[in-house]
Parts: sequence; structure tokens; C-alpha cells
Amino acid sequence: MLDPNLPGFADIQTPALVLDASALQRNITAMAAFARANGIALRPHAKTHKSTRIAQLQIEAGAVGISCATVAEIEAFAEAGITGLLLTTPVADRPKLARLAAVADNSDISIVVDHADQIHVLHELLDAGSRPLQVLIDIDVGQRRTGVVDTASTLALAQLIEATPGMSFGGIQGFAGHVQHMIDADERKAGAAVVRGILDDHLRVLAEAGIKAPIVTGSGTGACAYDIAGTFTELQVGSYVFMDADYGRLQREGGGALPYEPSLFILATVTSVNRSGEFTVDAGVKAMAFNGPVPSLMLGVPEGSTYRFGGDEHGMITLPEGGAAPKLGSRVLLLTTHCDPTVNLHADYQVVGHNGSVEAWPVLARYGA
Repeated sequence: MLDPNLPGFADIQTPALVLDASALQRNITAMAAFARANGIALRPHAKTHKSTRIAQLQIEAGAVGISCATVAEIEAFAEAGITGLLLTTPVADRPKLARLAAVADNSDISIVVDHADQIHVLHELLDAGSRPLQVLIDIDVGQRRTGVVDTASTLALAQLIEATPGMSFGGIQGFAGHVQHMIDADERKAGAAVVRGILDDHLRVLAEAGIKAPIVTGSGTGACAYDIAGTFTELQVGSYVFMDADYGRLQREGGGALPYEPSLFILATVTSVNRSGEFTVDAGVKAMAFNGPVPSLMLGVPEGSTYRFGGDEHGMITLPEGGAAPKLGSRVLLLTTHCDPTVNLHADYQVVGHNGSVEAWPVLARYGA
């Protein structure tokens, strides 16, 4: 486990995003081995890490490509030469569709749609002489966020894609974010089965019309253990590389945590020790996302300490009875809350190698950056 007072951290201004490279690699290796053993492809999600360095490690471990949530992500990863890119969010903003068409004209990417207008606009914008754009249909599998809501719409969209020059029908997507975070293993297993049943209905209607869906993509870190049972051809797992406080609560069948380890932390400095029983660090809501549980693991503080947000710049750590506060200016490591939006708050990772060396890796395609 990392040491918050590692010499390599001495000159790092806090709060900072710290990544344990050894734990990261073990997580990547474990997921890749799981996929190979179960004969399913991986297309891990870049929205989690926004790092071409991490994406390359995932591809070297056997991933068929990388999933992206935003046009900015797919632009950045295509520019870096990452292949097998899939944009998993339908786009309706015409300027973004124009940017997407520009990427498609020069790179072999895939996208998802959930409305005919997206296909019509892209057809106008695509270079007629470029390679065919592979298009998948996004299915609403119960999250009530994006996606078509009935099988007739899926069939109509698939037929439109096949009839549109410059496009090819690639399959369907069903991402169940609402299932990934169900803590109880039995509840999560049942939820994943419902999702696969919905997708099977859409696949049946397509097959009856003579339309093949080569790719069925979706799933995630929470449900992947159940989604190898059928329907899906590939998994869009993301958070397994970091294992934040939220995913750390999930249970496996038979008990125990998911088989991945924490690798991403916030390095913070102790900035105030004047109050009995608690102290303050310089990591608040501008350093960590607060749409998840508070850090469940803290290094450099007495066991049994608890964290609470103290505003934009501050976090308060309450000590257990009899616990001694760290010295003013010392460092602590806080397990990330919700990893994806936390990463988006930072310009780079401070990556700790196996020998304690620290190297900066950039975070790309951040919102507002």
C-alpha cells in the first residue's frame, strides 16, 4: 500500500491525484484474464481514466478497443492512435456531430445512436469517400437515460442505418448504470438478468427481420461477473482499474469484495490541527466528487478515522477516541469517492512506480479544460 509521506511526494502541491501503478496493472491483468477465461471481449471505458497511457496498457493486455463517453475523448484517443474506439453516448449537438464526422473521416471508429435524426445529420456531414462508419443502436435497458425504448424503434433504426450510404450496422448497446452499483450480489445478479432479457428481445426482432447484430456491448465493473452468461459479446468495464469507495462497497456472491484493489487516491496535506478530536486537510469538493460515499480508506491517519466534506477547499477528518492527529503539514492519502468525476477535476496523475518513483501522466479531454 502507498505511503503518504513517500519522498517522491515532497514537492507535489496538494490536493493531487495519485495512482499506484502496480495496483493499476494488477487490476488490468486480472480483468483481462477474466475476459479471456470466459471468451468475451473487453472494450474498457475511458470515461473512468481519460488517459491514453492507461488505455494502451488495457489494449496491451488484450482489450479489443476503448469506449469513450464524449466527443472530446474520442478525438483525443484517436489522435493518440488508440484503435477500436466506440462513442457510447448518442450525440444531438450539431457542432459536436460535425467534430465526430471529422474524426470518422480519418479514423476507424464506431458510434451509437437512438434517433433517426442523428443518422440523417451525420450522413450530411460525413465525407462520402471515407470509410463506412459503424453505427450501433443504444437501447434503454432500464436506466431511463438514453436509448430506444421499444423493439420496433430498434428495427426501424437498424434498417435506416443499413440503407444509409457511408454507414454500416454494427449491433446494439445496453449499458445498465443503475445495476452496476447495487451493493447486494443477488440483487445485482437479478438486475443484470433483466437487462440481458431486454437486449435478447431486441436481438430477436432484428434476427426475425434478417438483420445480424455482430456486437452486443455494455455491462460494467459491477455486473460483468453475471454478463458473461450470454447476450453480451463485449464488456464496457471502467472503474475496475481504480476501485473507488463506491465500488468498494459491492459484494460478490458468497461474500467478500470485488476482486480488484484500490489504486487511485487523493494526496492531501494536513492544514489545521487546532480542534480536539479532528483535523483539516486541503481536499474538499474541488478535489473529489461528492456524488458517492466519502473515502472508505485513508492512509496516514489512525485506523477508525472518518472523513466529511468541509466545503470547496477543505475536508474534515474525525479521529477515533484516543487517536492522535497527524502533524501539521504531513500528508494523507484518501481513496477516491466516485472515480470518474474525480479524475475530471485534475490535470494529471502522479503515478507511483514499483520503486517509489513518481511520474506525471496527463488527464485528457476534461470538461471545461
